Amino acid sequence: MTMYSTETPVNGQDREEPPFGSAPIPGSRGEEKRANLQVRRTEDRADRREAAEERRRDREHKRRMKTEAKNAKVGLALQKKAERQKLRAKRRKERAGRLVELREKLSHHMPLWGLPVVLVSLAVGASGQADAALAAGMGWASGGVPILTEGMTLTLAGLTAQAIEQRRPHGWLMRATWATATGAAAINAAGHYIAGAADGPDKALYRAVLYAGASMLGLILWWIVMRSKRAAISGRSAEETIRWKRLGRRHPILVRRARRVVDNTGLSLPEAYAMVWQRVNGAAPGEPSIREIRASRRASFKRAQAEAWDGRTRFSRTEPVAVAVVPAVVEPEPEAVPESASESVPEVIPAPYLPVPLVVPGLDGQWIAHRVPVHPLDTWTPFSKVGSETATTRFPQGQEPLPDPTPDASGDEDGTQSDEAQEQVREQVADDRLDRARALVEQAAQEGKNLRRHPSNRQMARHLGCRPGTAREYLTQVLGERGIRR
Repeated sequence: MTMYSTETPVNGQDREEPPFGSAPIPGSRGEEKRANLQVRRTEDRADRREAAEERRRDREHKRRMKTEAKNAKVGLALQKKAERQKLRAKRRKERAGRLVELREKLSHHMPLWGLPVVLVSLAVGASGQADAALAAGMGWASGGVPILTEGMTLTLAGLTAQAIEQRRPHGWLMRATWATATGAAAINAAGHYIAGAADGPDKALYRAVLYAGASMLGLILWWIVMRSKRAAISGRSAEETIRWKRLGRRHPILVRRARRVVDNTGLSLPEAYAMVWQRVNGAAPGEPSIREIRASRRASFKRAQAEAWDGRTRFSRTEPVAVAVVPAVVEPEPEAVPESASESVPEVIPAPYLPVPLVVPGLDGQWIAHRVPVHPLDTWTPFSKVGSETATTRFPQGQEPLPDPTPDASGDEDGTQSDEAQEQVREQVADDRLDRARALVEQAAQEGKNLRRHPSNRQMARHLGCRPGTAREYLTQVLGERGIRR
């Protein structure tokens, strides 16, 4: 090993240091020992570090192996748990599928809510049938009678439902089902009548009828369900089914012919019915038929006759006179006085008369017929020259008509009302309407209504008899007096 040492000073001077990195010259045995000890310590420290690092690596390896083993164990447990859950879910799904399948089988021909009704009906029927068989002396074989009757009914009901589902003829199966159910109900009634004969014939009969009706309720419910199922399978809507039933009641012959056409040609029932309708009525459905066209023409002819009637009856040869309760006295027509024709006076043409005279009562209780002349319209006054008077001014609502105009201080000489009189009438009408509007609002307030909504503008217009805009102005003024603003 290379040892570092210091040289002893010579003549009081320090010895020159060796260059860095060069091995010093060993000076003595003690220094060599110290150097060897230091080297050994350095090596021991290195060895200890390596041993500690090795132990750390071993610990990490063991810890990693332990963690991997634990993870593997946990993963295996989780895998097993997932497999168990998957198997449990599969079993649950299979069990739910079996339950759904069982429910479908049970509710294939009857809803689940109807099964208790059917079961109770079968139990009620079986009790009476067993009693009837015992009363007939069948002994131990009496238990088979309910199985025979009710089983026959259930079998025929199932066959009928299957035929309906497969769209096969099922009418005779339905009739056979009702026949067997009726026979089973009769046997049930007989058994309960015999069992209750000791209580009296009235009670026994009541009991028999009650039990027989209860045994038929299940079949009635099944029949209703089958009708609904048949309607659903047919593909028709409820409105269409009702329509064809109504047509079958109103036009049975046409529907029967249409079905025969369907059987012969293979057309649909609506097409066949339209064909038969057109053959019979001469027009397609929805168009006027021959009968309707003839009736319309007859009505038009009679209307034309009525409009052209001049008042004559079939036996009259002269102009008609109104028939009165008492003989009518006809006033003689005034004879025309001939006047000298002059160039300034035009020729007067007598006015025509209405075909029917006007009958009025006379002083002596008789009826007098007056011929009503028809005067032509000689003059016509344009609307612009009529004046500014309105219906409200001339005949204000709730007021009497204005008196005939006379030439006084309030009018002109030509008989027209002055502006002051017309303004007075308008103010009077406005005050009257305002009072009536206040009364309607007061009535609504007393009834506890919301004055922001009641009364409405339309109600106020009907109450005042004016336009909605005018009524809205009055209503706004009355509500403003109460501090309400809409």
